[in-house]
Amino acid sequence: MKYQILEGHIFKFENKGTFFSLETIGGKSLISKLQFLFPLSCIVFTALFLFKIDANSVLVSDNQNKIVQAQAFIDSGYKSEYLSCKILEDLGGCKFFPSWQVQLQNGISGPFPVAFSLFASIFGLLGDYSFLFYVSILFFWIGVLFLKFELDLKWASVLFLSFGPAFFHSALFPDYSITFLLTCVGLTFYACPVKTRPLGLFIGFFVGLGFFFRPENTILYFVLGVFHLAEFIQKGRSEVSTRDKDRLILLIGTGIGVIFYGILNYYLYGSALGTRIETNAEIGWDTGFEKYTSLLIFGNARVGFLFFCPWVLLWLVYFFIRWKELEKFEKKLSLAILISLFLGAYLAPNDSNIDWGTRYLSWLIVPIVVLFFSKKNSERVPKTVWILTGILFLVTLFFSKIYFLTQEKLSKEYVKYNEFLLSSNSEIYLTTESSISALFGQEILRKKVLRIEELEDLPELTKILSSKKGSISLVRYEPITLSLLQTLEKNNSEKLGTEMQDWFLRSGWNKISKQTLEKIEILKFERN
Repeated sequence: MKYQILEGHIFKFENKGTFFSLETIGGKSLISKLQFLFPLSCIVFTALFLFKIDANSVLVSDNQNKIVQAQAFIDSGYKSEYLSCKILEDLGGCKFFPSWQVQLQNGISGPFPVAFSLFASIFGLLGDYSFLFYVSILFFWIGVLFLKFELDLKWASVLFLSFGPAFFHSALFPDYSITFLLTCVGLTFYACPVKTRPLGLFIGFFVGLGFFFRPENTILYFVLGVFHLAEFIQKGRSEVSTRDKDRLILLIGTGIGVIFYGILNYYLYGSALGTRIETNAEIGWDTGFEKYTSLLIFGNARVGFLFFCPWVLLWLVYFFIRWKELEKFEKKLSLAILISLFLGAYLAPNDSNIDWGTRYLSWLIVPIVVLFFSKKNSERVPKTVWILTGILFLVTLFFSKIYFLTQEKLSKEYVKYNEFLLSSNSEIYLTTESSISALFGQEILRKKVLRIEELEDLPELTKILSSKKGSISLVRYEPITLSLLQTLEKNNSEKLGTEMQDWFLRSGWNKISKQTLEKIEILKFERN
């Protein structure tokens, strides 16, 4: 044992075989003094994200369809999940409503879990769905801080959770933020189970309700449940430790939550799998090799989970190298993470091409952080592993910067085009592209927006519009952009737009203006 005084502090250098530890006696180490920078940098990053990203800009694509589903509950007085399209009742109802129409039954509905629709409807009652953006980030931070303080993790754990796909996916996919929070709660009580069995069962059931929002987060609990149940059967009740019995109770509660999901969905829809999984199966489950490479490494013009977070692979390799030294808890959790990684990629319905780091897998950061940043484990990690971790984390920071800048650009583009669309101030908006109708955001619920996709529907639409007066804006891509789109995919946008323009002119409508903003043009017609 050797002591040395450096700058007024006494430090102890202790040889522990493969590495040296540095700790302070009578003072704090430099690393300890600088630890406050970890949470501070995360707070600054979150504040910058909130400042740069417009809350309405996340209400596009799938999120736009989710709030449409939420509005169905509000419009029906919470009697139906099917949107009646009241705002378009004189324009063909739901026939031309610009939403992903998956189910038709007294209106339209989408494929997304009804549980989230009910949750999102709260913000519809408040009159502004953009609050979902702020609440999602709040849920993320509640989960992170609950995990950190309840398990007494190192402050670095907050850094690794905050900079990376888990944060972005929580902010950009509100339903993900709910299951992220529930994952943090579940892993906390799995690591430190409560001694009161009924309470443990209830907590597990509560965590299992996350299946109502996103099913993939339950994979880990299922794998852990198999491990614990097999141990319980093999060893018998008397040979299993009290803590493992408490963990099994928690996992049984989670399973009951999933079973409750199945029973309720079978009662409501005739399928225990629910609308989301059934819809994915009907559309077609992508099981190609490209899907797996895209989810795990790279593909479809963005990075997969392990490319975004290469330190995850390093830590898994490190734990399996140290396999014989691990405790039972660590062995079960590390093996469950590995199995969940590949099982999650296999069960993912598609390659998650609209996000980086894939939301189908990024929640696995939570159990990895729990395993690696516990004070007991972090103190025995060799210096070499810490150095490699830091280097690989720079890759995550690099991709986080790109992701952030991309979202900032998309947010600015959304605000610019959204204001442009609404500035025409027409009574009716007509478009041929879903990507354009997405730019209306939540205004799609307040404005009369129609979308026509098929040439066969032109007669029906023109018949509906033939008796209308007032103003209509035909919104479409300008010719150069449209030509580019048609080289990438087959669509009828150009012909539909031309046919509609010709019909307006033939039917006594006057073209009073043409506005163009880069890729999009608006032709405004009026008839008195």
